[in-house]
Amino acid sequence: MGLNLGGGSTTSNFNALQLGNAQSLLSKSLMRLSSGQRINRPSDDPGGLAVSMKLSHAYTVASATKNNVDNALSFTDTQDSALESAASILDRMSTIKTTYSGSAVLSSTEKSSYASEFKELQKQLSSFESETFNSLSLFSTTANSKSVYTSTKGSGGASISVSSLNLTSALSISSGAASRNLANATGSVTISSVSISDLTSAISSVASLRATSGATASRLQFSSDFLATSKTNLKAANSRIMDVDVADEVTNYAKYNVQVYAASAALAQSNLNMGIVLDLLNFNGSR
Repeated sequence: MGLNLGGGSTTSNFNALQLGNAQSLLSKSLMRLSSGQRINRPSDDPGGLAVSMKLSHAYTVASATKNNVDNALSFTDTQDSALESAASILDRMSTIKTTYSGSAVLSSTEKSSYASEFKELQKQLSSFESETFNSLSLFSTTANSKSVYTSTKGSGGASISVSSLNLTSALSISSGAASRNLANATGSVTISSVSISDLTSAISSVASLRATSGATASRLQFSSDFLATSKTNLKAANSRIMDVDVADEVTNYAKYNVQVYAASAALAQSNLNMGIVLDLLNFNGSR
């Protein structure tokens, strides 16, 4: 009487195949948990990986663009700070001029002190005209502008022009056909030769420059806010593709772990059955 071992061999092969599959799934699950990424190899999700690469590139470009916009915003903020100080100096010069000219009880010494302060304030105004930001002039008598791209399309998208402002012109006062600069402490512009209307006109001109700088800063701030939101959304979209869902993957890991143990036990049992059959054959053959 012969014995058919085909069924036992088929069962062992099937169990071995199931064990291999379970071990492969368990290995992938463990890799995802350890790396924190759902896609660790291109074969895990080719399409998702391609989309992730595009999103990562868009995020990189958006980050660089936002940095450029923020740097330009720092330029305009520094520019506005200098203009604000210039306006404060002009206010003080107006106070000094009013006291100098309108008081009947000032001694010549006191007037000399006011005149000296007036000249020192003129020197401070003059220093603002040469202020720079990262070697770029904040103020210039000639048009000097730079385009800051606010779109991830670069030169093909929107841009904002950031310019140096003509503070020298704002501080200029007319005297007949001639024009004099309030910041010229070594020239003929003295506390005696300047009128309150001259100072008021200069303050008005500086206020116009602040409005120009502020308008540019406002546009830059809106662009920066948009790019920040865009970066957040791009990162979130890429995270949904690449990052592993830890709770879901822990569940999968537990399931695959049970499958490995079950397949191992089934394979061991089928191999044991085959061993029993072989022992019987050997026993019968020895009789």
